[in-house]
Amino acid sequence: MLQKALDCYVKGSAFKKAVDLAKNVEPRLVKSLEERWGNYLMSIKQTQAAINHFIEAEKVQKAIEASILAREWNKAIQLLAHQTPEVSRPYYRQIAKHFASIRQYDFAEKYYLKAGLAVDAFEMYAQAAKWEHALRLAKENLPDSEINNLYVKQAKKFE
Repeated sequence: MLQKALDCYVKGSAFKKAVDLAKNVEPRLVKSLEERWGNYLMSIKQTQAAINHFIEAEKVQKAIEASILAREWNKAIQLLAHQTPEVSRPYYRQIAKHFASIRQYDFAEKYYLKAGLAVDAFEMYAQAAKWEHALRLAKENLPDSEINNLYVKQAKKFE
């Protein structure tokens, strides 16, 4: 009977009622219902609303993806702080690109470096004609041979 009621609520997109019922009768079902609710919200482009449902479902990667799609950069950064570098690197790259696009280069640099993308950070500064920042970053994060290659590459753009 319980499963039939839950199925009806979910089918009718009445996720709050389904979750409330599950909390009272069968708490072990709550996480899967929260995830389904988050998935439903994503499908109707309510990404910001989906974030907390994924967190409740302990689906952190889905919460991070929803945060980025919703442009909730601080929330994504907060969630990424507890992830392994392997998981977080691609997301840090997306965050860095966002900050570069709005000319917040210091934040962009920070997240490019967290993503292991010092060359991308260098190129960001080069594109913005911030050569002092580019050189500082390169000296702190890249071997001399790589720095030379980057400067030659940049010089060829001016030919």
